Amino acid sequence: MARPRKPTILHALEGTRPTWRPSAREPRPNGNPRLPSGDVLDTEQRALWKAIVQMSPPGLLTQADESTIERMSVAWAAFRAATRGLAKTGHVVKGRDGLDVRNPWALVQRQASAEMHRAGESLGLSPAARTRLTMPEKQDDDPLAILLGPAGKAWSDDPVH
Repeated sequence: MARPRKPTILHALEGTRPTWRPSAREPRPNGNPRLPSGDVLDTEQRALWKAIVQMSPPGLLTQADESTIERMSVAWAAFRAATRGLAKTGHVVKGRDGLDVRNPWALVQRQASAEMHRAGESLGLSPAARTRLTMPEKQDDDPLAILLGPAGKAWSDDPVH
């Protein structure tokens, strides 16, 4: 199966060119992601949702990413719960027949880990994706600073120049 296309914004942050020709009509999502209201997420999942948004590069996540952020936060909470369950009961437990079997928490942990990985790749949050991101330099909006230049003055005191 082919790798899914990466959004143009991720290519811009990574400083790479897309291998496919970007469309001029490519939708540009806007708006900041909104935390789901009501009882969709429990307390731990809501805290993880906020942490994901906070740790992402500014301007990367939009309202279009809300469902992926939600998937990531639910998977992260399940991963933590499975890790706590494994720590409490161990990796091997007694099965129905009294024989040693692998703890079901290990399966939950593995599936949650895979979902976290997929969602993190989609959001540009995996360690590999993070090493490819470069943040744009902060632009100074002050007209006087733009006029005077980066050194803070438009002239040089250097006698050579």
